[in-house]
Amino acid sequence: MKELSEYQTLCDALGELQKKYLRRKQELRHILEETAALRNSALVVLVRANSLTRHLTGRQRHITGLAYRLSEIKVRINKLSPVAFQDPGAGDDGWQALEDCRNPRELRQKGLLVLALIDGLRKKLLQLDLLELRCRELMLSTDKALEAFRHESKSIHRKIYPFGIFSLFYRRLRGLWGSAYFTLRDLESIAALGNITGHVLKIADSPII
Repeated sequence: MKELSEYQTLCDALGELQKKYLRRKQELRHILEETAALRNSALVVLVRANSLTRHLTGRQRHITGLAYRLSEIKVRINKLSPVAFQDPGAGDDGWQALEDCRNPRELRQKGLLVLALIDGLRKKLLQLDLLELRCRELMLSTDKALEAFRHESKSIHRKIYPFGIFSLFYRRLRGLWGSAYFTLRDLESIAALGNITGHVLKIADSPII
């Protein structure tokens, strides 16, 4: 029977799409986990580079215009988790396998239902493709921002601690003498660090979906 053969073909096509959809869902879960891991790594880099800001006084923080605190970034790391995969719905519960049905009219009706499910699955697969594209774009942006951040933060740290541990020791002595840990000249570099940190934070906090 022609209708029976056509229905069988549609069911086979739907079954293949369902398998593809399940594979893509699993792939997307891995990509989302990778994206979350990169975000976490970015925040860890920010914490390390911004460790010197804990020595800022309230007035100096106001002067540098830092809109964040080191503790706030640490809290974000603790709270950060992979984005939950929101399954747009595979549509795999809305159809039945081929039955012992020989009624041409009923087969045509069921065929229309299967066609609708196939169309729905194709749309869901497109959504997964768009989600993957968004994740890839976000990871690329994060990588580029981190690369620039690492370069700039190293330069800023060299300005503030030109003699490494000796500079650190000297600044601690300043505190014992009653002087501020940072000089007014230092604040310009710290403000620059704050600006590039804010840029990376903005990218890292960008919503995926």
